[in-house]
Amino acid sequence: MQTSFTPFMRRLRPPMWPVIPLLLTGCSSLDPSGDIHQAGTLAGNRLDVDANAIWNAPVDEASTAWDGASPLTAENGILVALQNEPELRISLATVAERRAELVQSELLPNPTIGFGIGIATDGLSGSPALIQGLQALTWLWTRPDRIAMAEAGLRASILTAASETIELSSRVATAHARVLAAQTMVDLDAQNLEITDRTRSLIQDRHEVGEAAHLDVDRAEVDVQNARTALIAATRELEQAKLALLVDIGWPNHGTAWVAMEPVGAVAPSDDEDTALCKLATLQRLDLAAATVEVEQELAKLSLSGTKRIPEVRFTFGWQRSFTDRQAVMPGASLTIPIFDNGEPAIAKATAQLEAARMHWLDLANHIQYTVRDAGSKWRQAAAQSRITQFDTLPAAANALRRSQAAYKEGVIDLTVLLLAQEQHIRTQRTLVAQKLAEAESLIELRRAVGGTFEEVPDELAGDTQSQGDAS
Repeated sequence: MQTSFTPFMRRLRPPMWPVIPLLLTGCSSLDPSGDIHQAGTLAGNRLDVDANAIWNAPVDEASTAWDGASPLTAENGILVALQNEPELRISLATVAERRAELVQSELLPNPTIGFGIGIATDGLSGSPALIQGLQALTWLWTRPDRIAMAEAGLRASILTAASETIELSSRVATAHARVLAAQTMVDLDAQNLEITDRTRSLIQDRHEVGEAAHLDVDRAEVDVQNARTALIAATRELEQAKLALLVDIGWPNHGTAWVAMEPVGAVAPSDDEDTALCKLATLQRLDLAAATVEVEQELAKLSLSGTKRIPEVRFTFGWQRSFTDRQAVMPGASLTIPIFDNGEPAIAKATAQLEAARMHWLDLANHIQYTVRDAGSKWRQAAAQSRITQFDTLPAAANALRRSQAAYKEGVIDLTVLLLAQEQHIRTQRTLVAQKLAEAESLIELRRAVGGTFEEVPDELAGDTQSQGDAS
């Protein structure tokens, strides 16, 4: 199936992705707060949260979004993770690092000053002296490329930080959905244990009056013990799901004596066709935008490597006094002539790195297209299956179990029919839980795959990129 951004994705030239303009004013400042704020804005527009306010809180202080005891909603779990997950703070530290590199790229090289004093060894008078200063001039033609490289690195780090914020949000939402499913499974297994226990009591009553064999009692006992082990397994799986969620939100040492409620509000997309979803991904995937900026960075690096063909120039200015006390000033220059190292290896290396960056972008674009379509297919499958199970299969299984219990009590059917109806009811309940979880997980993954939201974000990135894709 041909999607809207396939032609643009297949172009092997560096993509002209117009990244959101960054506020790089005051480049001499080392303060990265403006850059981090921009990363928070990019993520917040897609997650509908105030990431910047959360990031202002210390990472090593427990978030106030959840007290650790009250029911944990998916939204509160995401808020806790945005503050207390250390991996996300690593991305923000990288933004500060790239800001420092940009400032460094704008600075002129420090001058070199040398001096010396002569001491006569022949016993004659005189004391020569020398003072000389040296300043490299190569920075005049390399500085623009160095700044361009640093600016691209800063933009990429901002986009990456925002993208990883969306990834973390999706990971927490998925873990929360698994806790909800595990809680439901514990409740179902507890109910199934009650059902099997009532069945055993019914069979024992019939056995006492001679209407059931002892073998039937044994079979019912086996079902009760199987239900007990299933409940134990479900309880421990719930505990393990909670531990996984606690790790994702940055609280790995917290207890598990709490319940989850309210899944993430991931509403279905208004247009779930592959073409529309892939088009949305081209407008909103920040990691793809970051890959585009990395191509621009490699282009600047290639331009910088071309300056190796130009001689390195150093300006010198000195003052000298001879043994006879004559003084002179000595302006001059030195050149490093590129005879042996003519820059060709550096250019070839930069060209290869540029091609690798372009192929990385293309590979990522391919993977995004697959991820969007695959998640959409899984979501449609799980949604259709869960509807059938919930509204058709489960009611039929419940009716069959109820009628089988009544019929067995009246002696109309044998135990095999009752146990089969009971097994079908339990299996259908578990199937519905698994299908509901698959539906929630695939919808969360689909939302992540298109960029964090099914609503088109009002960024400058959107309109310009769409025009590029249409023109291609």
